[in-house]
Amino acid sequence: MGDLDRLVPSGIIEQWVYHLRRQRSRASDAIWLIDQGFTLHDGQDGIPQQDATARWRAEQETVVEEVTALLALYDKINLGKADME
Repeated sequence: MGDLDRLVPSGIIEQWVYHLRRQRSRASDAIWLIDQGFTLHDGQDGIPQQDATARWRAEQETVVEEVTALLALYDKINLGKADME
């Protein structure tokens, strides 16, 4: 199957980028809260079973890294500096 050229309206792209920035911001806020001493616990019926803070922080760090990379690619494409092959 060959390459397909599909045009996506710029408004849709901007919505995606806006969503990515919000996602990164929320993940950064979660990391900040954890660093300030907040904890998260897995549980059932309101009863904590185990501390999930380290796992949750690692997941949020991954979100920040991946979204930052996507936004960098977006910026490179807009500046005409991305390798599109």
